[in-house]
Amino acid sequence: MAKRSDLTTYEYRKKRARFLAESDVCHLCGHAGADVVDHDRPVSRGADPRDMDNWRPAHGVRRCPTCGRNCNGEKGARTRAPGLKTSRDWYTDTGG
Repeated sequence: MAKRSDLTTYEYRKKRARFLAESDVCHLCGHAGADVVDHDRPVSRGADPRDMDNWRPAHGVRRCPTCGRNCNGEKGARTRAPGLKTSRDWYTDTGG
C-alpha cells in the first residue's frame, strides 16, 4: 500500500508535472492555470497517491488567476466541496 510520503518522490513529481502539462484546467472551477493534482478519492482515506485515474488538475499553491480561489484548499479531503461550483459534473462526465 502506498504511503503519503510517496507524494514527494522524484518519480511522483515527474508524473505530476507531465499530467499538469497535458491539462491545466481546474476540475473544480473550470479555469486554466491549475498547479496541483487533486485526488478524487483522498489519500488520507486510503487512496493510492500514485493512481493517475484518481488525479484531477486543481488550483492550490497559486490561486486561480481568474476567480482567485484556492480550489483544492476549499475542497480539502472531501470527495466534493459543499457549495463549490464546478465547471461541469466531473463525477459523471465521461469526457466524450
